[in-house]
Amino acid sequence: MSLPALVMADIHGNLEAFKAVMKDASGLFGEIWMLGDVAGYGPDPGPCLDLLRKRQAVMVAGNHDWAASGKIDTDDFNDEARAAVELHKACLSPTQKSFLGELPETLKRRSVTLAHGNPEYPIWGYVLNDSAAARVLQEAATSLTLVGHTHLPALWAYDGRKGAQSLDITYGTEVSYSGIPHLANPGSVGQSRDGDLSARYMILNPERKLMTFRRCSWKRGPTRRKMKSRGYPESLTDRMAPKD
Repeated sequence: MSLPALVMADIHGNLEAFKAVMKDASGLFGEIWMLGDVAGYGPDPGPCLDLLRKRQAVMVAGNHDWAASGKIDTDDFNDEARAAVELHKACLSPTQKSFLGELPETLKRRSVTLAHGNPEYPIWGYVLNDSAAARVLQEAATSLTLVGHTHLPALWAYDGRKGAQSLDITYGTEVSYSGIPHLANPGSVGQSRDGDLSARYMILNPERKLMTFRRCSWKRGPTRRKMKSRGYPESLTDRMAPKD
């Protein structure tokens, strides 16, 4: 039987948060599934990508990944995100940018669908409410669909009569997704947006159809100092790595 997978999304160049997750999850997983956006916002997209590649992570593309690679433009990005993309274009190597640009939009892995936004619009689509979740789950080809992009942990189950129902998340507790289609977002490793700055991730056991949402703390000081010294917008630095 395969070991569980460590599922992450939206690392966004936050090496401190990424390393905190790897330490917190140590011994719990056999492989890594990355749901897009290694790049964007944070100061260390290259080291984060190198660590994922060293661990032979299974990866799909995010909008910031493709923008940093030059594959898509930044017309739809806000000023902060656009500034970070330009910094990432300058600091990523040609090999790293080529790798990001060649990432697939979706994958199926061990009877699970992986996408950054959603399977229909993998790069830009959002799943933020019951109706959006229902549209995805009505067409789901697998019993579980995993997405990122929103930076918000979320879980839905789909009943043909009732539609998509949002389920409460309890950290550290195994949840079964057998029986009916489910859609889950582990939340963001590098830039959570629900008022809790913890790095979020998930441990997934596809064979037993069990998932566990998890979170851990990370030291914001090093990330903040690197962003300030490398010319990231102050507003982005304050949002990504507020003062302790």
